[in-house]
Amino acid sequence: MPTYTAHAAHAADQPGAAAQYTSVAPALYQAALGPVNLEHYLAAFERLDATGRVLPGWNLAAALCPLGWLVFRRLWRQALLAFAALASGALLLWAVGHRWLALPWPMLAGLALAGLTVLCGGLGLYGDALVHADVRRRIDGAVSAASTMREAMGLLQRQAGSRRRLLWVAVASAALAAAAAWLAFAGAMGDRWMPDAGEPEPVALSVPEPEPQLPEQPVAPAADPSPAATESPSADLASAQPLLQASEAESEPVVTQAQAEEPPQAKDPAPARPPQRAAQRRLYINVGLFADPENARRTQARLRQAGLPCAVEPLVRSDGRRLQRVRVGPFSSAAQANAAVAKVRAMGLEAVAAAQ
Repeated sequence: MPTYTAHAAHAADQPGAAAQYTSVAPALYQAALGPVNLEHYLAAFERLDATGRVLPGWNLAAALCPLGWLVFRRLWRQALLAFAALASGALLLWAVGHRWLALPWPMLAGLALAGLTVLCGGLGLYGDALVHADVRRRIDGAVSAASTMREAMGLLQRQAGSRRRLLWVAVASAALAAAAAWLAFAGAMGDRWMPDAGEPEPVALSVPEPEPQLPEQPVAPAADPSPAATESPSADLASAQPLLQASEAESEPVVTQAQAEEPPQAKDPAPARPPQRAAQRRLYINVGLFADPENARRTQARLRQAGLPCAVEPLVRSDGRRLQRVRVGPFSSAAQANAAVAKVRAMGLEAVAAAQ
């Protein structure tokens, strides 16, 4: 354990003279650390002073709240480096992962969590060593600047962390964490797919194709029974034969007259053609609605790289908000649409079937 002289009156004229006695070292450490978690740091400092070299330990406060812990312990240079590392990592994820590579949000969140874990783990392992080095530096400065040991301890106590300071740092850290979480959530929801009131009702992809309708065969009109036959149904065959011939003779001019009244083209009608098959519905896969056109274009580029036909369609909601709809298709069969749905969902995107 480093030793500091009890006669610090001459410390200002003798730099390094604060290493003669061991009786004041625990008091100086207590004055420099403050009342917060004092026992933990005294035990860690004793181990570090006994070995004389930097050893890893575990500081839970540094691991759980890195920036807040650094600010509370007045480790300003380390706090600035940690903030720069967090800001540069977030900017790298946004510029490269989100804008350029168009990675999905779950993957970006996983990368961010991995980087935060490395930072928290490093501070948790070597936080005690950082505090030990800073306390040693401040003790040396206070002993050198003060004329008495009481005055040096007063200087150290004014720089030490207090419970009131801990409360303010905790409130500020919670507010900053809530703001960062809100910004991340707002950015993620801006790229999420919002429901559209004008969207057609989703249909099942396994709808069978309409069967072609067979042409109806023209039915010949039934010949009207002759009056003679209806008037004497009980006549014998010999007497009915002349009547039938007479009715046929009377019906011939009627048929001839009907044929004469028909238009010329009706005399030789064209062969009946089956009606055209009903227009087949086109199947689409709605991938999502985007408020940011750039996000819609990136999604379209990903779909085209996967070999899927897609397009971006501008839409205007009832409230006047402009959106960009990305859809895949059209497809002529349910099998093609089902295959496209599998590809889209494999890319981490949503797929909703629609038909027109």
